[in-house]
Amino acid sequence: MKEQQLKKLIDETAEIARNHFQAFGFDDEQITSLLAAGQRDLTKELSKLQALLESEQIDIDALNLSLHALKGLFLNMGNTAVAEKLNELRQEGSLRARLAEIRALLD
Repeated sequence: MKEQQLKKLIDETAEIARNHFQAFGFDDEQITSLLAAGQRDLTKELSKLQALLESEQIDIDALNLSLHALKGLFLNMGNTAVAEKLNELRQEGSLRARLAEIRALLD
């Protein structure tokens, strides 16, 4: 995964989240705090996923946990398109196809 692409995904999600949180009536201070936590958590979990994808032997349970965690983060931040795609990827049949789809989504 390219760092620029990950940053772009996180930044786009933060912008979606800002609007999402405003629609829920959070004030600016709360939104700032929520965005910081969300960006931190996304960065951390995307780094975990990247490490899993780069490992010689993929731990399928760890991969599914990471996809599940990311799905929740994206969903909570209002980026439902990415959340739904990650949920679909958890259901993908073969590991090879799943890995190819994940790399395509994040690269």
